[in-house]
Amino acid sequence: MTVEGTGGSAGAVHAAAAGQAQQAVIGQGVQNNYFYGASGQARPGVVLNTLLPPPSILVGHARRLPELAAACEAAVGMAGGGAHTDSGARAGSGTSPGGAGGGAGPGSGADPGWARGRRGPAVVLLHGPGGSGKSALARALAERLADRFTDARLEVDLFGFTPGSAPREPGEVLAELLWLAGFSGSDIPAGTPTKAQLWRAWLSDKNVLLLLDNARDAEQVKPLLPGPSSGGRSLALVTGRYRLDGLETAVRAGLDQLDPEASVELLLCVAGRPVTEASGPRAAELAELARLCGHLPLALRPVGALLAEMEPRALLAVMRSAAYPLEQLDDIDQDAAAAFQVSYDALSADLQRVLRMCVWHPGPDFDAASIAALAGMPAELATVKLVRLLQRSMLTSLPQHRYVFHDLFLAYARRLVGGQDPDEVVAHARHGLYRHLDDVVGTAHGLVYAATDPTGGTGPFDNPDHARMWTNAASEELAGAASAALAEGWEMGGSLAVRTARLLYVEGRDERAGALYAEILAAAERAGDAAGQGLARIGLGDIARGRLRHEEAVAQFEQAAGLLAGAGDQARQSDALRGLGEVARARDEHEEAIAHFEAALRLARAADDPAAQGYALTGLGHVARALGDFSRAGARFGEAVELQRRADDGIGLAYALRGLGHVARADGDLDAAVTRFQEAILLHQRSGNRFGQAFALTALGGIACEQGRYEEAATYLEDALALHRAVNNPTGEAQAHDALAALATARGDEASADAHAATAAAVRRTPTAPVPSARRPPASPNPTQRNP
Repeated sequence: MTVEGTGGSAGAVHAAAAGQAQQAVIGQGVQNNYFYGASGQARPGVVLNTLLPPPSILVGHARRLPELAAACEAAVGMAGGGAHTDSGARAGSGTSPGGAGGGAGPGSGADPGWARGRRGPAVVLLHGPGGSGKSALARALAERLADRFTDARLEVDLFGFTPGSAPREPGEVLAELLWLAGFSGSDIPAGTPTKAQLWRAWLSDKNVLLLLDNARDAEQVKPLLPGPSSGGRSLALVTGRYRLDGLETAVRAGLDQLDPEASVELLLCVAGRPVTEASGPRAAELAELARLCGHLPLALRPVGALLAEMEPRALLAVMRSAAYPLEQLDDIDQDAAAAFQVSYDALSADLQRVLRMCVWHPGPDFDAASIAALAGMPAELATVKLVRLLQRSMLTSLPQHRYVFHDLFLAYARRLVGGQDPDEVVAHARHGLYRHLDDVVGTAHGLVYAATDPTGGTGPFDNPDHARMWTNAASEELAGAASAALAEGWEMGGSLAVRTARLLYVEGRDERAGALYAEILAAAERAGDAAGQGLARIGLGDIARGRLRHEEAVAQFEQAAGLLAGAGDQARQSDALRGLGEVARARDEHEEAIAHFEAALRLARAADDPAAQGYALTGLGHVARALGDFSRAGARFGEAVELQRRADDGIGLAYALRGLGHVARADGDLDAAVTRFQEAILLHQRSGNRFGQAFALTALGGIACEQGRYEEAATYLEDALALHRAVNNPTGEAQAHDALAALATARGDEASADAHAATAAAVRRTPTAPVPSARRPPASPNPTQRNP
């Protein structure tokens, strides 16, 4: 305990025994003075200070200090110069400083109670996973506030999550605190409740800052807190991995990983390197190092120390060469593993089991329904379990009620606890997950890809918007589960994988969809499934065509057509021929395109598949439009609309409606054209098809420009441009720039027109610029311009 003389101030600690001062040198040569035995009148005044200094480098969390300090001052009523005021309620109400872990609700810090006249202890909780920097931030906060607490500043390590040590008993900690306060051993009672009473009595008229570091749970902390009679003059800073919802707090702030920029800055500061390197030639290497450290100070600080002697590239090579990032960095690896292990050991057996099920999950994130399917328990119960794990900092929350392991700890979870359960148990649980996801994604597809609004029977979803939000949020989970199901040879893996790949493709995530289609193809080849191979090759052909790899696309579609013909699947064979027609159309080979589309139409009619017929007719309509035969094009699109309505295929209907919009625009019926494009946009929005939305918006912008509604045209076209960029569609981006150039010309802004025209030309020179597929035909800004 470091002792600071106060010159006998009124706020001094007064021990109640007689004797003389004893001195002892502990640790790094710090002299600790303890006063025993002297009467209160004879004993010198001292300020008890056992606070440890914060680290010299505090990056990332440091920006939270002013807000947290203000909230702490308000909570103890010091904002007005020492007396309790209502400003504490304002500072603590509505938010928890730092964001994470805040919000309304019991114990959240949203309603601390100070405005209701509460005069009890002010408790501030900093919670988060091991290694997130809670102790460092708490010490920095204590240092900032220290001068305001004139009687004592005490720090106690509660050993809540210290490897190799059991959490300290409250009675033991109280005995230490009372001894520090000046009570002799004979004055300290035996039982924890009576120790707590004496401790609160001593605190009742004092200003004390109490830092309780590394708390295990609320029950460990409660006996150590000041009582209601303290009048709100003392402050308890508590750190722990759990959210300690059983603890009434004035402020609670959750700490998680640092943001990428702060992580790199911490690496550089610890290494003694210039912070400017973060934007220099090594920026990418430093960012990857920070990512491999999980953006946690636990790993960032020691890795930063290595950077003082090594170049980022060399250290990165070491970390990448291992099975997991810290494997070859012995001491750092041991600390990270211990941080996970001690948290896992602290869980109940029931929560340990649920956490292991989270480890079994093959996707990067999950929701309660998925864990329920793995565990064979009701979704409501799984939600309770996941929330409890979240409260204990074993998981991190994501939007849409999803959960994820922290990146750094997932490797340790798999290594340390992933093998505790028999393989057959894990396989059975995963098959339950695959069945659940296949059912749910099938229901979602039926809603978001439908042409009509649902009348009921939406399963887990309230409406199509809800289903689309779920598919967007769950797309990575679905991709991971589909890949695992295929690799494990699960009998329904192809169904889940094909639905997921289509979902990714419609969303414009071609690269991810292509990887999954390749896995579907390999699994189908292993199983000798010709139809499955054909479906996978159609998907790969669509992606190749979209990237202007026409020869590759033709090869995929031709192989798909042969496989599906052999399997007797006329409807899917029709899809393959339609793909060949789209490649020919993109090459301006109109006769060949017509032949493929007509062959596709015949097969679709033979199979009595209205959706496949509609897609083939839409392709024929676009060829007719490209040849200037708008009457034939209108008839083809009109027939396709009716067929897609019959098939309840919203994606196909949207494309056919856009075709009708182009025909109406060419005929000069701009109102009808606007109606068709707006109808298409609504369907595209439901399915999450940003390609389709972007092309329809480009067409609406062109019409608004023709009608002299320049501001409205600019809004449409800027939105279209943003969507094309979001899905990495340079062809659509070029068309949007063409339309913006036409708009600038109409406004008399030739400089802007030239700039947009130049950008469009530069974008078109991109060799891999994707073009819309048959499932997403373009809407040209000029109704007579041929589609690419």
